Amino acid sequence: MASGAECLPALRTLASDCGGLRSGERCLIVTDTGADAEIVSAAETVFTTLGAAVVVVSSPPADLPGDDPPDAVGAAMLEADLIVELTSVFVGSCAARRTACEAGARYLTVPGLTWTTLRPGGPFSADFHALGTHAGRLAERFDAASDFHLTSAAGTDLRGSFSGCKGRPLWGIADAPGGYAAPPDVEVGASPAEGSAEGTVVVDGSLLFLGPDQLATPVTLRFSEGHLVDVSGPEGWRLEDALARSGDERMDVLAEVSIGLNPYSRPGGSALELEGIVGGAHVAVGNNVAYGGSNDARSHIDCVLTEATLALDGQSVDPRT
Repeated sequence: MASGAECLPALRTLASDCGGLRSGERCLIVTDTGADAEIVSAAETVFTTLGAAVVVVSSPPADLPGDDPPDAVGAAMLEADLIVELTSVFVGSCAARRTACEAGARYLTVPGLTWTTLRPGGPFSADFHALGTHAGRLAERFDAASDFHLTSAAGTDLRGSFSGCKGRPLWGIADAPGGYAAPPDVEVGASPAEGSAEGTVVVDGSLLFLGPDQLATPVTLRFSEGHLVDVSGPEGWRLEDALARSGDERMDVLAEVSIGLNPYSRPGGSALELEGIVGGAHVAVGNNVAYGGSNDARSHIDCVLTEATLALDGQSVDPRT
């Protein structure tokens, strides 16, 4: 497993290339008590050597992905030029983050980061700028599409409509005021037209931040009229428990269908590395506001397929071209 000095270049890439961190800027590292403290410490050191004034704030892990951190953390976000989320549970879709970005802060959400994902030759070796151009071109195909069809050898067969929906590219860079990115994840996707999705999704990768990064056995999700109506499989309780704890009946909405675009991502890394694997895909349930939808549910829970094919209007999307 990679660790220590050999992983420092990836942390420099995270700050400089992905976040555009410059000397004299205020950098806030948001973490929690479940994160890898050694990675947080290494990041603080690297960011400081780049000339930034670095502050670290920590709190207990969020109960559900996307929950707001304590008010004091939200207040600290408003004082930062660059915010780097190094938590154990994703909080990047929270209201505090949106408020900070609206005020001009740049935000990198990097929850669950591991030394494995920081390895030399790993996903931080990607040319994020070039991938951004690629993701933008693919997003235009999502913009123009009417129908989608997601399939996999494991049994996924999901159909729905993207009519009137905009493609959303994420390519790991947030170097402009208000920018938001989730490096090393690089992806493009859209939120289906509400009520349109029908079929089955076999999740063989991960239920992000609801347990181990890699599922021991697949979880099968069944959707009808855009709503999650059944969860099955030995690990399915993780998602069912999260939905129950949310106390929000809007969490059953299919919020996203996306494909991964990072050619350096491999299984075995962090959740965000798994999410960006070329040839893989993910769906999400819950909040779709970031995708232009109106379902402002409490949380946004991604469910990763390690291998899948997405077709738009009957034409398969090649994530490499």
